[in-house]
Amino acid sequence: MRICYDYQIFAAQKYGGISRYFVEIARRIHAASNAEVRVLAPLYRCKLLHEKRSDIPVTGMLFSPNFSRATGLCSRIDSSLSNAMSSIYRPDIVHETYYSRKKTTRSARKTVITVYDTVAELFSDSASPPPGALPVRKAAFERADHVICISHNTRADLVKLYDVDPGKISVIHLASSITPSDKPPISRPDPFFLFVGGRWGYKNFLGLAEAFQLAGLWRTHKIICFGGGPFAAHELKRLNELGIPLDRFEIIDGEDELLSRYYASAVALVYPSLYEGFGIPLLEAMQCACPVLCGNSSSLPEVAGSAAEYFDASDPLQIASAMRKIADCPDEREKLIRLAKTRVTRFSWDKCAEETYAVYERVLSD
Repeated sequence: MRICYDYQIFAAQKYGGISRYFVEIARRIHAASNAEVRVLAPLYRCKLLHEKRSDIPVTGMLFSPNFSRATGLCSRIDSSLSNAMSSIYRPDIVHETYYSRKKTTRSARKTVITVYDTVAELFSDSASPPPGALPVRKAAFERADHVICISHNTRADLVKLYDVDPGKISVIHLASSITPSDKPPISRPDPFFLFVGGRWGYKNFLGLAEAFQLAGLWRTHKIICFGGGPFAAHELKRLNELGIPLDRFEIIDGEDELLSRYYASAVALVYPSLYEGFGIPLLEAMQCACPVLCGNSSSLPEVAGSAAEYFDASDPLQIASAMRKIADCPDEREKLIRLAKTRVTRFSWDKCAEETYAVYERVLSD
């Protein structure tokens, strides 16, 4: 079996959850199966793919210059060259890494597409795709021979919103790439709650900030935002309205090892997202003995099971209550850590890769 992963996400992301997902499964399938695996990305931006190129055959080269249209340039060049390259490689199956109206590699016998979430369809204030992107997604789902969804919740959304045939959808869960660090946990003068990732509207960071104020925890604790970039003007305005000193919030950036040390030191990860296709930070926290507080909707209960303290993410009072409970009750915190230690073993990249390869075999046998 000749398997190809296309250029789309590798041209778009330097680092990111989707590109990490494909790197994790591609290198495992390459190492563990008799398949011929190749990433066809004539120009790619993904640093992680470049770092792992000794583990995954890659046809292409890293394009590192930074300018506003670098991603678009990579994608246009990749689109032009990929068909010629695939006619030489002649893959049996192409796993497309994002959504496009037409096949990105026409010489393949079968096409598989992974669907990560339906945020763009459900949340108009999200980091939405450009106009016309939703019809592109619909075309991609319709022409795919098989669709992988990363949670049962995403599968249900896909069927409801796009009327995709449930028979051509498989659910394969993701995993965490973060492991506990050998270095000591981060030492801070104040205890802190951790918020990880982007702060787009549906991520509900400002709901967390309001809960922080309602619980009165800003007097004794801080909120550390790992990643997500500087606070926007509307965020600073809202924080000032809440009357919380801005020094009670801090933004940290860094690599996985630093994040693992912050997980190990936090009172808890607070994940107030209103919707997630999966929610990898939940598993990252569990892996690093960090209690999880999260919303009770979308895929989050599917991932965390009984190993989380849940709240209605649309209600700051419920978020505040969960934060107060975990801050005031060390026994409850230790209970969640114990439950998470077992829960996280249900998810691994090895399992994800094995189930993905089984999908390839099944699709090619149809």
